[in-house]
Amino acid sequence: MLPESLPILKELSLEMDMLNGWMPNIQYPIRLKFEMNDDVLWSVQRDQLVYVGPRYVDSMEMCQKYLTNYQPTKNQTDMMEAIQKKQRQLRLFINRPQAQKHFIQFDSDFESGNLDFAFQVRPNEYNCYMRCDSNSRSSHSWYHFSMVSERTQTIKINICNFSKHRSLYQRGMRPYIGINGVWKQGGDNIVFDQKNQRSSRLSFDLTLVKGQKIYVAYGVPYTYSQMMQFIQPLGFSIFTRTPAGVDIPMLQFGEAKRRTIIVTARVHPGESNSSHMMEGFLKYLISPDGQQLLQNSQVIAIPMLNPDGVIAGNFRTCLQGMDLNRQFSNPDQNTTPQIYQIKKLIETMKSPPFVYMDMHGHSLKKNLFIYGPEYPIFSLNYLKCRVLAKLMSEATEVFRYWSGIWRVQPNKRNTARAILNSEFKIVNCFTVECSNGLYYLGSQQITKEFGIPDFHQLGQELGKQVQILLEKEIKYIEYQKDRIKNRKKKRINPYTSLLQQIQKDEEEHQVQDEDELLESESSEEEVKKRKTFIRKFQQPRQSQLRQEIECRKSFVSDRKPRSQDKSLDKSQISQRPFSPYTPFKRSVSSSRYVNCPTKQQQLKQRLSNYGFN
Repeated sequence: MLPESLPILKELSLEMDMLNGWMPNIQYPIRLKFEMNDDVLWSVQRDQLVYVGPRYVDSMEMCQKYLTNYQPTKNQTDMMEAIQKKQRQLRLFINRPQAQKHFIQFDSDFESGNLDFAFQVRPNEYNCYMRCDSNSRSSHSWYHFSMVSERTQTIKINICNFSKHRSLYQRGMRPYIGINGVWKQGGDNIVFDQKNQRSSRLSFDLTLVKGQKIYVAYGVPYTYSQMMQFIQPLGFSIFTRTPAGVDIPMLQFGEAKRRTIIVTARVHPGESNSSHMMEGFLKYLISPDGQQLLQNSQVIAIPMLNPDGVIAGNFRTCLQGMDLNRQFSNPDQNTTPQIYQIKKLIETMKSPPFVYMDMHGHSLKKNLFIYGPEYPIFSLNYLKCRVLAKLMSEATEVFRYWSGIWRVQPNKRNTARAILNSEFKIVNCFTVECSNGLYYLGSQQITKEFGIPDFHQLGQELGKQVQILLEKEIKYIEYQKDRIKNRKKKRINPYTSLLQQIQKDEEEHQVQDEDELLESESSEEEVKKRKTFIRKFQQPRQSQLRQEIECRKSFVSDRKPRSQDKSLDKSQISQRPFSPYTPFKRSVSSSRYVNCPTKQQQLKQRLSNYGFN
């Protein structure tokens, strides 16, 4: 009797491949799977559930709701309906109407929104849980939701499932609060502590006004629709499309024949401050000050590399659950088309880009800083790659030079700055990191909070310093060209070089007559002092120079070219320990052979032995 077969695990089943006809899933909308936190399951049994956020089945359902001009990658109507019916699971409580009106009305069903569950623990205290990144188990940091209260009250919000145990909240940062389109940090009694081994919790108090809609977010949100609205008047082309079918725009400024500067942002969806910096950088390019940069270079800007993750409200990954900034070593054309197209774009260029900047946000450090490539200390590129950081530190106090890192750690070997520097030899290949909320001013010894104008100003300052860096590079190249030309002009016949050097010495050390020196003097005392000085100091020096010049002349006049030296046979050449030109050069350049008669006689004797009569 055969043993009973083991049950097939759902994660290892080939059911989806069979439904798709053994074709890759990339041809169809991406299925979205969100992990359930164990703490949520316990809270369901203890506390009262007041809100459940949206969990979309696939990317088509999500994008069709938020984007007006969305087009799927491939139209497979009949197949898609069959797959969606098979994939659709029972989703309890999704967008369920709240039972009692005195509860806070939560909502995260909008672009870049992220709130999975909300529970009422006490009358004025709520536990909120973030939705995990799609098809991932790790990242829980981005939250973005709205609240409306039926009465004016002060409540306590606990965001319970942060995946990181360290944060800027421990150093004074507060959540960003948006009211009527104005965003600034707010909240009282901020506490960030470790809840258990897997997660941490952020607690803060917030005052709600009756009927007023208030937004709470990890950073100042910058959505895909907001980005498209900003770049619409600037003119753009479609760089590529994401696996979910969302267009990735690209902007080009300047002529293609000049040096190229590539700037990208938002490879991590939760780092929204990078998009605000990119907006400031683009504003600088279209301003009158930015035209000087475009006269010497071409700027290519890709303002949002991961629009899928931005739309879904992810923190670090795309819809497939991959960190796109770790895919540069071997990108796939189907799963990571934006990374593949970046490398292909650089490959088609005649010369590598002058600057590649990838804008990011940082959750632990303050201020603005740069991560650069790694070079040995004796290399010239060791200094070149640090010039932009030094210029930024001198231009603004917000930039902190010593927070930068100029080496590639093992966990950063597949990032853009590491791979593009090693494969394409881009010296100025940077990751520009900006703090998510705080910057420290050393002159005033205070910590301030970042706002949208601050991010814009930093982006504009980056554009200015890149322009200065380019000007310095152009001057350096011109200096090197002039140096090479001057070297070619100074090349002369080695047999006449010494005579020319002696003539130059005569012109430089020409002795002035005593009468000429005394003509300019007016008083007798000054004339006496001058004569005493000449007698004690100048006359010995002048006689020494004359002796040195005469000695050099005698050496040159006695010297014969090597081709006319017939008295020197081959046996003497083989026996001599070093070249005959070596002692001759040493005698001219070294002063110890000049003023000593015995040394001069010895040197002349050695030269005569080698055929120099």
